[in-house]
Amino acid sequence: MFKQLLAIGLWIALCSAEVFATGGKPNAEYPIEDRFAATVIGTPKYYKAELPAEIPVKEYTLPGLHPVPKLFWYSEDLRFSVALQKGRAPLVFNIAGTGAGYKSMKMLALQKALYKAGFHVINLSSPTYLNFIINASQSNLPGFLPEDAEDIYRVMELAYQKIEADADVSEFHVMGYSLGAAHAAFVAQLDQSRKSFNLQKVYMINPPVGLYNSVSILDQLLDDNVKGGVEGVGIFLDKALNRLAASYDPKDGMHFDGDFLYNAYSSWDLSQRGIGPKGRSGAAALIGTSFRMSSANIVFASDLMSNTGYIIPPGTGFGRRERLDYYAKASYAVRFTEYVDQVMIPYLQQKYPGKSRVELLDEASLHHIEDFLAGNKRVRVVTNRDEIILAPGELKYMEGLLGDRIKVFDHGGHCGNIDSKESVADMVAFLKGGQ
Repeated sequence: MFKQLLAIGLWIALCSAEVFATGGKPNAEYPIEDRFAATVIGTPKYYKAELPAEIPVKEYTLPGLHPVPKLFWYSEDLRFSVALQKGRAPLVFNIAGTGAGYKSMKMLALQKALYKAGFHVINLSSPTYLNFIINASQSNLPGFLPEDAEDIYRVMELAYQKIEADADVSEFHVMGYSLGAAHAAFVAQLDQSRKSFNLQKVYMINPPVGLYNSVSILDQLLDDNVKGGVEGVGIFLDKALNRLAASYDPKDGMHFDGDFLYNAYSSWDLSQRGIGPKGRSGAAALIGTSFRMSSANIVFASDLMSNTGYIIPPGTGFGRRERLDYYAKASYAVRFTEYVDQVMIPYLQQKYPGKSRVELLDEASLHHIEDFLAGNKRVRVVTNRDEIILAPGELKYMEGLLGDRIKVFDHGGHCGNIDSKESVADMVAFLKGGQ
């Protein structure tokens, strides 16, 4: 149910932002200057990198670490996908962002771009994705970057063993976007001692600096931009859907493309229709709503798998057709920062006695591995000056830490320009450099 709601939220997010007007004539630079609109609309077609329509991708599974509850019968075994070149080539491990799977839209676009550039590509789901939580998380409590990295690294080793006989690999790289970008850095740092891959390059797209800071920002977007906060989400989505339906013209059909979305919502004042607070962004409201849906999925699955009793009473059994209305509402009411403070931190303090909350939050940030990042020519970060998940001072921190190894675009919000021509060109140039 969470996934269906999230899908609805993401589609409406595409519809509710104030979009750009180009008059059909592309400019040289990414055109969407509103950072929230850029985040939900993504890259307009004129600015997208040219990617193949299809590439040869195979899906694989790995045995799960834990028994799968009946409720999650459909998610048995860990899944990942692989695109292999016919000859010898570098291999890139590509890690998804928060709540995203190996075949989400962004992951598929990156996989196509990398394959077109001549790389083998293994797409891996985020440790915060349901299938990963169930099958590959040792703690079943994702969100602590050092432990997430251990889980991802183990999956990387097993995934490569699965396809090793079919892949002629010259060297290994790792990359990711959003939370997956932070994971890529932690994985690369871990590889320095494990040396299973001797990872040569680390490419980070729109990473958070302090994970707690970023989720705090995303949590707050819902409260600040939807009337009534969590209680007002139903009205918000209902009115947005009604607006979408009102824009439907049978002779044109229903096409979820940029022109349709622009015509439906470019002149729509959300505050005047009682959906968002006056002066607030409809796009920001949908980002906050979608993030809360995604985090609710994480909270529920983590609680069920780890038996913490935070949402679900210990010992509660669920059948395959169990109604989850009550637990859905309870999970949706939880801010992700509350999950961190009330579930993650107590678990970590029990596992690592003597560590304070401040120390543990620091370990879930780039500050914890800054010695690895500083001066490391194998690491590159690309982000946007209008990034929405960075707290004040965090962009400046990354610029000081990385110097000329960080590329900052003016516009794009959070991963809105991930598949733009400039972004893809930068990614390919870095990963191919020195080959």
